[in-house]
Parts: sequence; C-alpha cells; structure tokens
Amino acid sequence: MATYRFDLNKEYSDRLENDALANNMNVQDYIRYKLFGEKNIFTVQEVIRRLESTDRFDSKEFTVPDVYTDEEWAMIDKGRAGVLGNNFYKYIIDNAQHGIYFVQGRSIKRRAVYFKVKK
Repeated sequence: MATYRFDLNKEYSDRLENDALANNMNVQDYIRYKLFGEKNIFTVQEVIRRLESTDRFDSKEFTVPDVYTDEEWAMIDKGRAGVLGNNFYKYIIDNAQHGIYFVQGRSIKRRAVYFKVKK
C-alpha cells in the first residue's frame, strides 16, 4: 500500500479537521471522500442514519456491529472498526439529540454498548 504525505499550515490543518468532524468522518475517510467521491458505509454518519431509519433498535441495547449485516461487518478490518467505534462513542457523548446513550460499565464481546430511546 502506498503512503502519501503532505504538509498543511495551521489554517488548512484546522479547516481539514473541522470539515471532517462536521461530516462525522475521520480525516483519512474525509480525504478519500473529497478526492475520490468514495462513499464509505463505515462512518458515524451512516451508523446514525441506519439507527434513525428503523425502530429495530428502539428501547434495546446494541453495539455498532449490530447496525450492519454480518456480510457488511466482515468487510471492515479491526483497525478501522476500532476507529469507527471510537468516533461513534465521541459523537454520541456530545450529541444527545439522537436519543442514543452509552451504557456505562457494560460491554458485549469487548464492544461498547449503547441504548436507543424510543421516539
């Protein structure tokens, strides 16, 4: 796999990080999206969209992989899965308007557990 490096001044670095954050993506996924139009289903934005488009998770505990089919989840490597889980956690902690809450002290298969309040 090729590695590319480029330098940004503080202004552009802050802008890139803020734009990625505003799109609920990490910087690497945001760059791929902007450069290549790559749509990645493993984003916080997609997890939220899936959770809000169904009542299957209402009033139930779930982990991030539960939002995907087994076939979809098999396509993501452990590193990116961890990044997705971490980004989702950070987003949920700061955005209670979705009615999704982290269940403190609970894990399933070493994964964070969330609870979605029925709207």
